[in-house]
Amino acid sequence: MPYCDGVNMSSTDIIYYQKIFAQKTWAWWLNLIGTFVVFVISFCGNLLCLFVLCRQRLKRNSYTQYLIALAIVDTGAILCEALTALDDVYHYNSNGKLALFQHTALSCKLYYYIRYVFYSMSSWVTVALALERLVAIKFPLWSKYICSVINARRILFLILIFTMIIQSYHFVVKGLDCKTTASSVSKQSCRCKTLVKYVEVDIILTIYLWRLCLMTLLPLTIIITVNILIMSKLFSGNSLVDSANTLGNARRKTLLLYKISRMLVIVSSIYLLLHVPGSSFEIIKFMFLHTFQVCNGKWHYYIFVIHDIFDLLTNFNYGINFYLYIISGKHIRSELFRTIKHSTFRSTLTGNTGKFQRSSYFMSSYAHNSKTYQPNCSHIQLSKQPTGSSI
Repeated sequence: MPYCDGVNMSSTDIIYYQKIFAQKTWAWWLNLIGTFVVFVISFCGNLLCLFVLCRQRLKRNSYTQYLIALAIVDTGAILCEALTALDDVYHYNSNGKLALFQHTALSCKLYYYIRYVFYSMSSWVTVALALERLVAIKFPLWSKYICSVINARRILFLILIFTMIIQSYHFVVKGLDCKTTASSVSKQSCRCKTLVKYVEVDIILTIYLWRLCLMTLLPLTIIITVNILIMSKLFSGNSLVDSANTLGNARRKTLLLYKISRMLVIVSSIYLLLHVPGSSFEIIKFMFLHTFQVCNGKWHYYIFVIHDIFDLLTNFNYGINFYLYIISGKHIRSELFRTIKHSTFRSTLTGNTGKFQRSSYFMSSYAHNSKTYQPNCSHIQLSKQPTGSSI
């Protein structure tokens, strides 16, 4: 470590530092392999999520807009993690001399900017989803006007603008750190990282403002408070009596509202369990290594191991939401099965294209002939299938 230069180290400290930086810890390899596995799981799950939620039956609901946005930003976040893992492997195999992705100054700044926008969006979409459910449960009369699809899209747009403004400092602090390789004096290896002259600024904005306040303390406080209020409403005696007293379609809509809210409480709670430990330990690691500047190889080893494990748990957060929907949401499972059956039916019709076209020809001919000889029935009204309201 740079701040440990000149400090007398014992042989034990040297062994642990070699495990961390030269050999890499077992947790580093676990995090690396786990990130690639999570990327595959996340990509498949989020693709299925978009495939199901973008259908007309669910797309008209306000909460679905947040789930669609969450699937998109989670895919972007885990993709950035997978690219970083690939670069780390390539950098390790080249003994720290080469980088897999040769960035330009602009692409380096854009990469970090987009990457942190995805991270921020993932957190604050979850917060907005929790608040939307609180309004739907606690204030059902207001929810008809507040919890609408157009308002959900407006809120998502405001979150996007907010995160883009907050993360704009990456265009200043990030850049290329180029070093000349030993094999050729003219050949340089450049890595995309924080520029030395902006290290202090990056620490204040990334660690204290973004990581500590905007990604840990504020979302943690909001989601825990909102989930407690929602669960107190869901399991209160009055809500159960009101649900039992309602009849017909109103009772079915109320029960569906409660089931959706319970599912989304589980999603936001799992987010806290997987995200907050990693984000919190990132701050602890920084303070231990940079603020207090503790030069102890054994302590550094255990801190890096715990950080890699928590970092892998955070990556899992980007890939399991759809599986949580399937486990905890019966209506999502039903829609998934309906979508699969519909796709299977369409593929069957596509496979029998000739037969389908021939039968369609005879059906159209029969309809034409029948129309010629049928009596005038224009006075008969055709019933229309009623469309359900959003929840």
